[in-house]
Amino acid sequence: MSEQDQEPYVIIERRASGAVAFICGALVGAGVALLLAPKSGRETQAELRAGARRLREGTGERLTDLRDTLGEQYDRTREGMGTRVESFRQSVADRQKKAEEAIKAGKDAARQARSDLEARVAESKSAYRAALAEGEAPEETPEDGSGDETEAGPGADAGAEEPDDGGSRE
Repeated sequence: MSEQDQEPYVIIERRASGAVAFICGALVGAGVALLLAPKSGRETQAELRAGARRLREGTGERLTDLRDTLGEQYDRTREGMGTRVESFRQSVADRQKKAEEAIKAGKDAARQARSDLEARVAESKSAYRAALAEGEAPEETPEDGSGDETEAGPGADAGAEEPDDGGSRE
C-alpha cells in the first residue's frame, strides 16, 4: 500500500438547510402543546385570538413608529444632500468664474504684449527706413525679418558677410 492509500478520507455530506427541520419541529411542538394544555379548547382559542390581536396592534404601532422614523431620516438626509449639492454647485460656479477671469486677463495681457511688440516693430522699421534714406547702413535689421527690399533693391545684402568678431565657430 502506498502512503496515499493509508491517509484517512473525509466525506462531507450536503443536506438541505436546517430551516425546514426547524419549522417542522415547531409545528409538531405547537400541536403537542395544544393537545397537552391544561385549558379547554375554547379557552386556548380565546387566548390565541387575544395574543394575535395584541401582536397585530403592536405590529401596527411599530410600523407607524418605523414609518415616522424613516420619514424623518429621509427628510434630514434630503436636506443635507440638498445643502451639499448647492455647496458643490456654488463651488463649481466660483471656479468657473475664476477661470473666466484668468482667461480674460491672459487675453488682455496677450493683446497688450502684441500692441507693444507691433509698436516696437513699427519704430524699428521707421528707424531702419530713415537710416536707408540717409544713406547709412543700419546697425540692426528689423527683428521680424521684414526689411523693405523695394527701397534697397532685391539682393542688396547678398554679397555682404558678417563681421568677424575674432572667434571661431565650430
